[in-house]
Amino acid sequence: MMSPVCLVPAAPRKEFWDSKDPSDWSNDEKQVLLFQSPWARGGAARMEVEKNRRTTPGYGMNGRPGGDMPDLRPGSGPGGAPSIPFGEKPPPVPNPDKGRPVEFQVLARWESAKPVRLASGPETLEMPPQSYVIRLRGLPLMPPPKPKRGEVPPNPNEAMLQAIKQGSSLERKDKPGIQCAHLFTGSGNTANEVLLFFPQGSDSITIADKLVTLESRFAPFHLSVKFPLKEMIYKGELAL
Repeated sequence: MMSPVCLVPAAPRKEFWDSKDPSDWSNDEKQVLLFQSPWARGGAARMEVEKNRRTTPGYGMNGRPGGDMPDLRPGSGPGGAPSIPFGEKPPPVPNPDKGRPVEFQVLARWESAKPVRLASGPETLEMPPQSYVIRLRGLPLMPPPKPKRGEVPPNPNEAMLQAIKQGSSLERKDKPGIQCAHLFTGSGNTANEVLLFFPQGSDSITIADKLVTLESRFAPFHLSVKFPLKEMIYKGELAL
């Protein structure tokens, strides 16, 4: 007769940011924390259109659906110039009429969280006190035009950025949303990135809230990214 076997539940795996000192984090580990951790989650900014309404890929400078978005029409940049490097295969043109909405993959990262700041290095942004700061990468923003000598080019994303600021909030169950108070944009290679600032106020986020969802609606797009708070623990404390 075989003796009974006692099954001992496996101990939860300890992540490197809890088991190692930040000075011992490797470059690969830092990249994991910055792009594939509880503080950095991906989502899709999907174009929402009215039923029975046919739209063309892209949107206009006023943030409404249109056909002049160069990112959605490879090879047809301003003046007919190619919009991709020579020799590279252009990506397929999205077709919202086949039942699949146009979408952009966006990364949402809590820049104000201590482990993210430690992984970002000494050049990380100085965070304002009492603010949650989230970086969005991969937004459907148009590249700025090349400036002419002595001229300041207009920002083609001005209306879109205003809509992102007004339409972004941190949502919790049975509590009012925390609205975005400030927005800063990137430049150059980071032109499709924004920093969203949310005030903590008197009702700050706690582990008891269990889940926080970043909701952002701008022009025809909707982005929703969920953050389970029990996973966003660093050194025994909620890190936001």
